[in-house]
Amino acid sequence: MVKRMEIYVEIIKEMIPNRLNLKFSFIASLLLFLSVSNAKAQEDDLDLLGDEPQTVEKVNYAFKTTKVINLQSLELTDYGVLDFKMMHRFGAVNAGPLEAFGLDQASVRFGLEYGITHNLMISLGRSNVHGLKNADAFLKYRLMHQNTDNSRPISLLILAGTQYALINPETPLADVPDANQRTSYVFQAILGRKFSEDFSLQISPTFIANAKNSSWTIPGSELQNLWALGIAFRNKISARTSLNFEYIPILTSKGNVINSLSMGMDVETGGHVFQFQLTNSAGLNETQFIANTQNEWNNAGIRLGFNLSRVFTIVTE
Repeated sequence: MVKRMEIYVEIIKEMIPNRLNLKFSFIASLLLFLSVSNAKAQEDDLDLLGDEPQTVEKVNYAFKTTKVINLQSLELTDYGVLDFKMMHRFGAVNAGPLEAFGLDQASVRFGLEYGITHNLMISLGRSNVHGLKNADAFLKYRLMHQNTDNSRPISLLILAGTQYALINPETPLADVPDANQRTSYVFQAILGRKFSEDFSLQISPTFIANAKNSSWTIPGSELQNLWALGIAFRNKISARTSLNFEYIPILTSKGNVINSLSMGMDVETGGHVFQFQLTNSAGLNETQFIANTQNEWNNAGIRLGFNLSRVFTIVTE
C-alpha cells in the first residue's frame, strides 16, 4: 500500500507546476505518513483481537419427533409446546384373510406431551391394546445436549414412567388383579449422537420392573424384571423424509417374549409428522412393546402402523 501511494505522489507532482512542488511534497508526505500510521494501527488492533471465536451451538433435530418408532428418541417437546400424539397398530399379517390380514384389528394410543422446560417434558397417555385398556405416564429429562464444538459429543436423556392396566367393568370381581398387579415401571437412559445432517444413532438401556404384571394386558410374559437395550438410527433421505430403524434385544432371561424389531419412514408436512412403520410389536408403551411382544417377522407376524404428531405452542418466551 505504501509503495502504491509513493507512485501516486510522483505522478501528481509531474502534473503540478514547479513552484508548487515543494508545498505539495510536504502535504503529500504528511498524508502518506498519516495513511501508513492508520494502516499500522488497524493491523495492531487485529493482532490484539486474535482469531475470531467460533460460535458454539446445540445440535438439534437428531430425530424428527420425540419417537423413533416405538422407542423414545433424543428429542424433547420444547418449553411451552403441547404435542398431541396418536399411535395406531393394525393386527399381524398372519391373522389371515378373515381379519383382512390384520387390517380389521387395531391397537390405539392417544397421548399428550408438554415441555415444562427446555430440558424436561411430561407425557400422559391412554391406550387400547387387544381390547384391553391402559393408562401411562412418564417424565423425560435431558442431562446433556450435544454441541457443535464436540465438548459435549453426545446427548444424554433419562426417562421414568409407569403403566397401569384399567379394569373392564365386565370382568368378574374375582378375576380382577389388585392395583400393584396392574402396575409396571420403566427406567431408561437415552444416549446418542447426530453424526451428520443425514445420520443419527442412539442406544437406550432400559429396565422394566414388574414386567409380568402387564401380562394381564398382553398374555404370555412371565417375567418379573428385565433389562433390554434399544438400538435405533435415523437416516435422512430428503428435507422432509427419513428412514428409521430400531431393535430392542432383551438382555436378561426373556421366556417366550420376542425382541421388538421395527422399521419405518417419517414424513413431515407443515406442523404434522407422519411416521409409517412395519413392526412385530402390538404394544404402544415400553412395558408392552419391550416385555410383551409375541409375534415374529419370519412367520408374517409383522403389522402396519403409524404415529401422528401435531404440535401446538401454548406458552411463548
